Amino acid sequence: MKTEAIMIDVIIDIIRLLNEGNVLPFQKDAETKIDLYNKDVELYIDYSGSEKKYYYFAELKMDDEKDDNLPQIEDILRNNEAFVAIGEPNPSDSYMILLWQIENIDESIYPYVIKIEENEFFYKKYVFYYTRQELKSFMDWYHVLSEKGSSALTEILEALQFLDEGDAQVDFLTRLLAKVPFFNPVFPKAVMNDFDKMVQKRIDGIRQTQKEKADGTRQTQKETVGIINNIFNEAIESGNADIEKISDAIYQELMEE
Repeated sequence: MKTEAIMIDVIIDIIRLLNEGNVLPFQKDAETKIDLYNKDVELYIDYSGSEKKYYYFAELKMDDEKDDNLPQIEDILRNNEAFVAIGEPNPSDSYMILLWQIENIDESIYPYVIKIEENEFFYKKYVFYYTRQELKSFMDWYHVLSEKGSSALTEILEALQFLDEGDAQVDFLTRLLAKVPFFNPVFPKAVMNDFDKMVQKRIDGIRQTQKEKADGTRQTQKETVGIINNIFNEAIESGNADIEKISDAIYQELMEE
């Protein structure tokens, strides 16, 4: 296992594994990665659409005083020479994915996560929080699958359906899918229907738990599943099973109302 000092590399390597060798689907790292000359932040530019999208990765840390390093991360970016070439970030096309390893996932983290994610100053922000045990469980499980020849994201998601709800590797992967907005697996319709049911439960749990713990509101399970089901049904019927768009639609519905 790599040391905690370079956990950003560990998580980005997992994203590469799931996207068949590159961080952004169907695009080479050599063409999308911009060197910021700083080990704490990485930038990848998505050239696949009509407009460029900018994905920044950084490791979120908390000191003994419960102060985070987000101001330092933003300062690194604000003063980076790369902005001379690419311009100032804008939340319409700039995404900051914060990778946060914590000891335990409990009620205290949800208000903090939502506070960051709802602040779209300069960037649209996502906090991928995880524990060391979740990471280890996922990697052990992934290696078993890859040795059997199942390593693509679509195959991993199919295998995920056979695990018990609440397993560490399940929580790790589904939270990663919810927090990294560019995964793009291609599903046959039958597989998409199964994935629909699985993600209804998983992302529902992630988003609803955050919302309840943060502000005390409680949306019923039936209402939440209905919202997610409608989003998936529309995607399936249109033939556009784009995970980024689906994830963003779910985020808008459940987190920004």
